[in-house]
Amino acid sequence: MARIKIPLGIGHLIEVVGTGFVLCLIYSTFEISDVPLRFLLYLISWGCLVFFPHCLAHFIVGRLVGIRFTNYSIGKSGIAKIRMPFISAIASKVPLLTVNVDRTSLKVASRGGRAVMFASGAATSMILPFFATVASFGRLPMSLTVFLIILSAANLAFDLYYSPKAGDI
Repeated sequence: MARIKIPLGIGHLIEVVGTGFVLCLIYSTFEISDVPLRFLLYLISWGCLVFFPHCLAHFIVGRLVGIRFTNYSIGKSGIAKIRMPFISAIASKVPLLTVNVDRTSLKVASRGGRAVMFASGAATSMILPFFATVASFGRLPMSLTVFLIILSAANLAFDLYYSPKAGDI
């Protein structure tokens, strides 16, 4: 898959709008009485919280520690590298928004700064999906909320396993 370059401003806009969309979805659940639709909205919110804030966290933390970025791009996920047959096959075909680091600034940044910048995206993708789960408490039947808890815990476990292999931690 060819990498499509996207200017930083447009990439930031995509990330912020995607994250804002989550807040709108969660807020809209208060007006919806249909439980399956409400669950679907929480599930979509959960997925958006895994993906949209990830690169933005890398960017914000990176800039705070002196790392610059060149652009965003659409390319393959790093998950394809981890050699898990089913997951790697899907990850190699699904386009993903990534933020690209300026290699010169990365080299001069402190080791701790680099580590924090790389870990920030993974930490964001592990923690923020719990927000949708917590928001579902009292709004969904307990079995569906438990499903979201299990999904969030599985995402956390997977990211803890995957992120060191992909270079985020």
